[in-house]
Amino acid sequence: MHYLLDKRVKDHAHEELIDLLKMIYKRGVRFGRIILVGDILENWFFSATRKLKKKRKMFNRLFDRIDRLAPAGSEKIYILGNHDAVRFDMRLPIHIEGYLTARDWQIKEVYETTEMVVAHGHQGQYGKLFWFFNIVFLRILYRFASLFPSLYRFCDSFYRKHFNFDRHNTQEQMLDYYARLSHILKQEDRLMVSGHTHQFLHLDDLKVINTGDWIDSKTFVIQDGLVFHGLRYAGKKTLVEEFEYKHK
Repeated sequence: MHYLLDKRVKDHAHEELIDLLKMIYKRGVRFGRIILVGDILENWFFSATRKLKKKRKMFNRLFDRIDRLAPAGSEKIYILGNHDAVRFDMRLPIHIEGYLTARDWQIKEVYETTEMVVAHGHQGQYGKLFWFFNIVFLRILYRFASLFPSLYRFCDSFYRKHFNFDRHNTQEQMLDYYARLSHILKQEDRLMVSGHTHQFLHLDDLKVINTGDWIDSKTFVIQDGLVFHGLRYAGKKTLVEEFEYKHK
């Protein structure tokens, strides 16, 4: 979602997301488990903690609508993405963590069951040393962007071009990435669900689903038993099913 982004510095689809959540609620749909697969809050260049303190209503606008889709007894899992945190220990800022836990969200780096393993997916890209230098560099960019918000687009573009290799230009690059991620997460015969690359897809042979994003593709996945439906929000209260995957 990269929620909190300002359209003056980067395009997003926050309003469409709110429309979708309203639509699902009005149709009477409720979930036994909701998993947010990382990079939910944008916290790299602008402080999510500062925005929570100044604009708590903005947080409530999103999480109130998600929470009401999960009746009492439902699981609510918040998976950590690399954009959610800038701490070296990859934890959420303490105020953000407190806000979520007060709403009964479980905060995890990896969520596992006997049938699937869910992670944001940056684990298949970053080694510990590269992550360390990544954090140092982005904090330098953060300082500049905090002083001069108009530099955000330049900083973001520069980072993605020179440091962030989360897009796959070839089939070989994509398969290599998911093979690394599968090994790191000990996927074995389970379904692996991730995000990170913003590329909405399912790979039947590898038992992989990527949920896409809510910036460009406006996609999400609904599980019904062992069947996973990949859906795209096409606007005007319209959902298009892009794929159906049955986990065996």
